Amino acid sequence: MLQVFKRILPKPVKKVLIAVKQKTYDQWQKKRLFKRMQVKHAELLQQLKGKKKIKVVFLAIHKSVWKVDPVFKKMLEDPFFEPTILICPYTNYGDERMWQDMEEAYEYFEEKGYPVLSSYNKEQERWLTLDEIKPDIVFFTNPHGLTRKEYYEDAYLNYLSCYCGYGMPISKYSNYQGQFNQYFHNAVWKIFVQTQEMVVNYEKYSSRNGLNIHLVGDNIVEQLNKKNLVAQSQWKDNSQRKKIIYAPHHTIMDNEQLSLGTFIEHSEHFRILASQNKEQVYWSFKPHPILKSKLYLHPKWGKERTDVYYKFWEDSEFSQLDEGEYLDLFINSDALILDSSSFLGEYLFTQKPMLYLMKNNVENFMSQFGLLCLKACYQANLSSDISEFVNRIIQANDPSVEKRKNVIRIFKENIGREESTSTLIFELIKSEFDN
Repeated sequence: MLQVFKRILPKPVKKVLIAVKQKTYDQWQKKRLFKRMQVKHAELLQQLKGKKKIKVVFLAIHKSVWKVDPVFKKMLEDPFFEPTILICPYTNYGDERMWQDMEEAYEYFEEKGYPVLSSYNKEQERWLTLDEIKPDIVFFTNPHGLTRKEYYEDAYLNYLSCYCGYGMPISKYSNYQGQFNQYFHNAVWKIFVQTQEMVVNYEKYSSRNGLNIHLVGDNIVEQLNKKNLVAQSQWKDNSQRKKIIYAPHHTIMDNEQLSLGTFIEHSEHFRILASQNKEQVYWSFKPHPILKSKLYLHPKWGKERTDVYYKFWEDSEFSQLDEGEYLDLFINSDALILDSSSFLGEYLFTQKPMLYLMKNNVENFMSQFGLLCLKACYQANLSSDISEFVNRIIQANDPSVEKRKNVIRIFKENIGREESTSTLIFELIKSEFDN
C-alpha cells in the first residue's frame, strides 16, 4: 500500500516529504548511529591497546580510483602495521562488468607487489567475510554503497573504519547529504578531508557535527608534487606531438542531483578533431570508469556503438585509451579537456592548461573550491571553443598560468601544514595506539 501511495504522489510533493524526512527522522537516526559508534570505537580501541601489529584492510573497487597509495606504502614500511588490499565487487552494472573490474584491479595491485586478496573465493565459490580476514582497521576510499553489504555496511558498523576522499571536493549535490551526511559518514571512525570548506560542511551538514574530521590535504596532489617528468611514461607516442587528455564524466543524463557530463554533445566532435590534428596532437581518451556501462544502457548508444567509439581511441595511430592509473599520464601531458569533477582539482596541480566543457547551470553543482578551480581554467560552451583550445595548445599560448598558481597557493595556505598528506594520515592513525 505504501509503495502504491509513493507512486501516485506528485513529484513536488515527494520532494517536500523527502526533505522533511531528511531533516527529522533521518537526522535523528544518524545522530543515534554516531553516538552508538563512538562508544563502539572506544571499545574497539581498548581491545587493541598493547597489540604488537595492527592489520589494516584497504577496500578497493576500481583500480583507477586508488588514491591512497602513499598511505598504503607508509604502512607497508612500518612494522607496526600489516596493510592488505581487498578487491571488492562493483555491483551496480551486472556480473560481466563486476568480474572484469575485479580481475583488472587484482592484477593491477599484484603487479605492484602489494599484498592483495580477492573478496571472492573461486575454489569454494563464495564471498569472503571480513571476520575471516580479521582486520583491526578497514580503510574506505569511496563513501557510496557500490559493493556488497559485507564490504560496506558490515565493515563500517563493526570495525574501526577510516575514509579518505576519493576525489577533490569540486562538486555539490543533494544539499550535501550524499557527500557529508550518509549513514556511512556518521558511522566511520575517522574522516580525512582535503579542504577547510569540507571541514565546515561536515560541521554544518553532518550529524557528527565535525567530530573526528581531519584536514590533511589530498593524496593525489602529494603524488603529483613528487613525480617527475619522464620521457615516455604511460604515453605510447614518442614524437614531439602535443599530448592532450580527453576525460569525459559519467553523468550523461540530465539529473537534478548532479549533471556534468557533456559526452553525448561533444563525442563526435572529439573524434573528428583528433583525426584533423593527428600531425600535431596525440590524444589520450580517459573516460570515467563507469561511463561505458552507462553508454551501454543509453537509448542512442548501446554496446555496439560504445565499443566502436572506445576502439577508435584505442587503435588509432594518433591516440590511446586509458582506463587505469593516470598520474604519469597527467605529468607527461600538455593539456586536459574535461567535464569531470575531481580531475578539475587534481590536474590543476600539474600547473598545465585545462579546458572545462560547460553545461547549463554547471556552477550550481560546484563547491566554493570547485568554482575557484573553474575560474582558473579555459571554458568551452561550443564545439568551436574546443577546436580553439586545441590550437592554443599547439601554439603554446597559455595566458592563464597565474590564475592556476593562485589557486594552488590558496589551497596550500588553507591546509596550513608542511607535512605531506600521507604523513598526516599515518600519524593521526598511529597516534591512537601510542599509549
